[in-house]
Amino acid sequence: MKRIIPKQKMPVFNNSVDYLLNKTKKWMSEIEFIKVEQDFFKELLSEHIVSLCTTHNFQKAKLLLSSINHEKKLGNELLVNIKDHNVNLSLLIENIYLKREDNFRKNHENLKSEVVNYLDNFKYLKEQVFDLVLLIMKIDKQQKLITH
Repeated sequence: MKRIIPKQKMPVFNNSVDYLLNKTKKWMSEIEFIKVEQDFFKELLSEHIVSLCTTHNFQKAKLLLSSINHEKKLGNELLVNIKDHNVNLSLLIENIYLKREDNFRKNHENLKSEVVNYLDNFKYLKEQVFDLVLLIMKIDKQQKLITH
């Protein structure tokens, strides 16, 4: 029987600079896509769901809209930091800033934590939006069945 060994989490100091650069590009791509999703959720909530909400759900929708706006601002700030880090890694590949490589690697680890937190927060927010939309759709469907 073959034993499965869990994948070890490699410290950032063991990764090549090219690998770190590719990770930052992936982060930027994910955050850019989340921005599109955030715009969709804002439109969905503000134009299509709010009018169908009861008082309690209306407050929840407003809170979700506010949270989406807040997360979008955080995402933009995070994106700027990642882009700056990306430039520094590119310069490091060109053998510029060699003396500061440890600082860039530490910064990468900090950014990684921020990205993970940002993605987790967005997933939670997305789940809340889906739950509210699903609830409103069910209520709307019931209302239509009652009136027919």
